[in-house]
Amino acid sequence: MKNGKYAVGVVGAGGIGQYHIEGWKKIPDVVIYGIADSSKETLDKVKLKYDISFATTDYKKLIGIEEIDIIDICTPNAFHYPVAIAALKNKKHVICEKPLATNSAHIEKMIQAARENKRKLMAAQNQRFTAAGQATKKIIDNGLLGEIYFAQCYAVRRRELPPRETFIRHALSGGGPMFDIGVHILDIGYWFMGCPKVHSVKGVTFNKLAGREDITGSWGEWDRNKFDVEDFAAGFVLFKDGRALQLTCSFLSNLPSNWSSNLYGTKAGMIWPEMKMFSEISGLHNDSILSPIVPDDEPSHHKELKHFLDCVRDNRDVLVKPEESLEVIKILEGMYISAEKKKEVIY
Repeated sequence: MKNGKYAVGVVGAGGIGQYHIEGWKKIPDVVIYGIADSSKETLDKVKLKYDISFATTDYKKLIGIEEIDIIDICTPNAFHYPVAIAALKNKKHVICEKPLATNSAHIEKMIQAARENKRKLMAAQNQRFTAAGQATKKIIDNGLLGEIYFAQCYAVRRRELPPRETFIRHALSGGGPMFDIGVHILDIGYWFMGCPKVHSVKGVTFNKLAGREDITGSWGEWDRNKFDVEDFAAGFVLFKDGRALQLTCSFLSNLPSNWSSNLYGTKAGMIWPEMKMFSEISGLHNDSILSPIVPDDEPSHHKELKHFLDCVRDNRDVLVKPEESLEVIKILEGMYISAEKKKEVIY
């Protein structure tokens, strides 16, 4: 701690890192002790913009500072694992941007390090902290949908491919839309279903549009020669209790953008995040749209930071348990393996 406040170090000072910095600065009993980033230019800008005294291009120097309580990892996906392991071994609590890691073996080691060092570890799956996410989970837990036996999860963008190398190169990202946005919609759908154990996974991946010169991206041009991840992926998950989930995600689809999870329940169905409910009453269709009485406009990324601090302060379990993130990554990992080998992966 520093001056009676929880000290946070942010590793990765790019776009999402700065968004996290803004969230931490809104919490009265938190101080941003320092930042680390491989780009000296980025460090200088962010240090000045947010009035941060310590900045380094060597994240190990930041992690080694004794006063720091929490390390917030906002680096490209490939660096989540080494930074998290180093932080946990230095007795820091770790919140890490999604995906927690790009393979399940790394997450297992992260969980082990967190246990051995008695520190909190959580993936920043912010969709669980949205107003619609929290409300829907409460509705499900209260039994209003009955048993959710099937979910269709869509993270489909029409012409929204992030052009930076950290998204289009496998060595940095670990994958394309499946790891970038698919992990979000899969995690929320999986959470709504109660995080059941996985039996088997089938997946397909395609790179049909990203290499074409006649395809335009609304977020700017990307280097087509360096693009070596999928631009479309889909998969099917069968759980051990017989329930199932379907995942579809894309950067450049020739269909409209679609960010939703369709939940098929025995009492009612729901389209999330619109929170449209469908059921039957006395032989009549009962369709409704739920909306909050008191609006909640606080960014979900900032709410997850507050939650993580509360868990550190009060020694509570985190909402996004690392064991659940492990299952999510096992699903995505299985889909990639299935796509490569063209056969179902059974766990």
